[in-house]
Amino acid sequence: MNGVRAPRPLGINTYGFIWTTPAADCLRQLGALGYAEFELVLNPPHLSFEAGRAERAQLRALREQGLRVRGLNLPSLDTNLASPLARMRAYSVGLFRDAIDLAADLGAEYLVTVPGRMNPLLAPAPAQRRQWLHESLRELIPHAQARGVRLALENVPFAALPDAAALGAFVRELATPAVSICYDAANAHFIGESPAEGLRQLAALVEVVHLSDTTRQAWRHDEVGQGDVPFGATLAALDEIAFDGICMMEIIHPQPEAGIVRSHERLARLGWAPRKAESPA
Repeated sequence: MNGVRAPRPLGINTYGFIWTTPAADCLRQLGALGYAEFELVLNPPHLSFEAGRAERAQLRALREQGLRVRGLNLPSLDTNLASPLARMRAYSVGLFRDAIDLAADLGAEYLVTVPGRMNPLLAPAPAQRRQWLHESLRELIPHAQARGVRLALENVPFAALPDAAALGAFVRELATPAVSICYDAANAHFIGESPAEGLRQLAALVEVVHLSDTTRQAWRHDEVGQGDVPFGATLAALDEIAFDGICMMEIIHPQPEAGIVRSHERLARLGWAPRKAESPA
């Protein structure tokens, strides 16, 4: 009633576990640390397109223990929705359709979608990138709408739409509730963009925010405190735009659980909600 906002809770993107821990085991382990909301990275052996009915049912059933899969994330190393090759775009669309189906089966609300990969030596003109990406999304959007999954386009340094201005303009042009934005603070900081200013530009388009640390000299997703991302200003911007989505820590560390806990402690000191001491199970 006094207008003071409760501290923002933090969820976990499971990138740090993609080579070591099956998704269901990962959620249980993180649940024991007090986490309840997750973004699963679609990368075998962690999580595969080939996940059968039993595995999908097992992951859905974790909701009964208070563990919720809010979103899926399909890494962009093997896909390119903005490729100049029509066959690669068609292949990528097919993979994203399958990812949408998996997200829907797990009860996830969104699928993080990297908007293409660009040649770092000689990228195509922005108008051409947008055309190829638009062609791919034109095929994916009806399927996403039918399955109740939003495509959350992410600001990635090597993508067709790497910054807030380009990403926001493209999503506003699409003008569909089936497409939102995943804003990554580390990605923004690395390319020289203020995460706080990027959030202000995008405002209500943002559905999920990724948090990790980096410098502007080397692109990283380190634990908080290992780089110079301005997290305090980022949190202030989230409050300013009345962000009501989820913040996901996306920490890559040799010991991911330890890196996540230390990151959370630092973020809590800045104003995010502290970690729950007990498992939600």
